[in-house]
Amino acid sequence: MYRSKLALAVLGLVLLLTASVFIACGGNGFSIPVSPSDVNEQGAVQQLQSEQELLQPVVTSEEAGNRVILDVPAIDDLGEGQEFSAVISLDLVDSVHQGVLRVLYDSQSMTPVEISPGAMFQPDMVRIAELDNSGFLPLAFTALPGGRDIQPGQGELFRIRFRLKQPGSMAGRISFRSDREFLQLRDQAGHHLGFDVQTSAGGRDAH
Repeated sequence: MYRSKLALAVLGLVLLLTASVFIACGGNGFSIPVSPSDVNEQGAVQQLQSEQELLQPVVTSEEAGNRVILDVPAIDDLGEGQEFSAVISLDLVDSVHQGVLRVLYDSQSMTPVEISPGAMFQPDMVRIAELDNSGFLPLAFTALPGGRDIQPGQGELFRIRFRLKQPGSMAGRISFRSDREFLQLRDQAGHHLGFDVQTSAGGRDAH
């Protein structure tokens, strides 16, 4: 009975730490993955990787074969108050355990209304998606201990609905922030996965 309660407490700690780590990603995009093997019976968490390892170069897209795709429809003909959806999709050759993405948008021209998970997102995954930041959307996700990773294949990860604050012909482009700390995919061992980024977006350049 004691070990059963202890196991539940440890699992609760893992879930809390996982959520806390990814909430922090919304601030600086930096994460240290946590898995069941990294929590001992006293509930102590062992750091998986050193900062030096985390800052090593990402595998190039030619070696990886994974793609993260941002697709935004043409919005030039849309008027103030109308809505449209930007879709983030994955094309994977590797399983993905967790990831961090940051989407940039023109806050003077549009506002995010809703972020919905797509078919690639596993039902038991944890996601953090904040709408309260002006000009950027921090997104993060992770599989839970014993849960299912995102499997190789193609499909939608997130759908972001925006509402225009002025005509679409005046709106800036939506894009990813490409800094490494804000754009990551990792496997179950916490290793960075290489990937290519593809963007197809309507609107003019915001800057």
